[in-house]
Amino acid sequence: MAKIKQIIGRKILDSRGKPTVEVQVTTDEGMMATDSVPSGTSTGTHEAALVDVDVAVSNTNQVIAPEIVGLEVTLQEEIDRKMIVLDGTENKNRLGANAMLGVSLAVARAGAISEKIPLYRYLNQLFKKSSGLEVKPSIPEPMMVMVCGGKHVEPANKLCIQEFLVLGDLEDGITIWHTLEGIFKQKGISYQIGLEGAFAPDLENDVEALEILNQAMEESLANLKGEVKLGLDIAGNNCKLSNRQILEMFKQYHLFSLEDPFSEEDWERFGQLKLELEELKVPFLLLGDDLFATHKALLEKGINQLVSNGIIIKPNQVGNLTEVFEVMKIAYGAQYSCVVSHRSGETADTFIADLAVGTGAKFLKSGAPIPSERLLKYHRLQEIAGEL
Repeated sequence: MAKIKQIIGRKILDSRGKPTVEVQVTTDEGMMATDSVPSGTSTGTHEAALVDVDVAVSNTNQVIAPEIVGLEVTLQEEIDRKMIVLDGTENKNRLGANAMLGVSLAVARAGAISEKIPLYRYLNQLFKKSSGLEVKPSIPEPMMVMVCGGKHVEPANKLCIQEFLVLGDLEDGITIWHTLEGIFKQKGISYQIGLEGAFAPDLENDVEALEILNQAMEESLANLKGEVKLGLDIAGNNCKLSNRQILEMFKQYHLFSLEDPFSEEDWERFGQLKLELEELKVPFLLLGDDLFATHKALLEKGINQLVSNGIIIKPNQVGNLTEVFEVMKIAYGAQYSCVVSHRSGETADTFIADLAVGTGAKFLKSGAPIPSERLLKYHRLQEIAGEL
């Protein structure tokens, strides 16, 4: 069995040009695996702590590596638990979730190489062993960001809602993207490109954005391969909307998914909105992101209080693969849909695509279907689909 021979952490730049952590794991059989850590712009207060990148790199090389080198590379849970104990804090603010996650992901990829199987199949094995669930690898539906506002636009536009999304086939998303671009040009609407590659148009309000996106979907209809749905990430920590406003948009534009409609502390309003959506007798996905921060205790609270029916899964919110698996096990036990998600600061790393497939997640959210760091993850889904 292959053992870890070397762990090297280094500093690289993410899609925003900001520093982040990359970790390389080498085994005694000469196999090498590299993974990198994304970071968010719109972050919740309950997320695991990210330390300064230079500190994270130093912790990787000087603190974590000496404890991990020599262990069998397939001992994923043991390695993750060892890092948790080594950190010794509730929110990983000693070693940093960025240092710990980089090691956790690279170890998993090295384990897959050692076992000579694709990463998604290896992750599926780890997840089944960890959770006790018989989950089969499956291709998630892409959630593609088309228009953005809020904190994902620098300098800011007038849109309050952070993301306007299309759910469906990748090629259909690209078709709608180009139609949308044509509408902006035809109407003389100026735009910039946001942090996740989506259009950040110069519009007066969120309703205008919904109208134009709806128009783009209608004009693309004849060229689409399958059904597409609309979703919003309201990012309620920053965008304050009433239940009435959200319900009116949901009904008028036939929305399907709503992410973080209220702030992370507004449990009562989440629960009330869920009841109101259920009364409409139509399919919906009410997602908690900042609300849950990929943490077990928060998800369990949400399940008990009936506040949603889905969760955003972001590995860097919790800091290691083993704890991600624990959260997803709880989610599936409550019949929650899981959305494995990117961050605004991304790299060329495609790990989350394999993670979504291997854990049977229903959706993969990876930004607009155009920028390379986002498209790589969607393309990875297509590669895996060909194998499956």
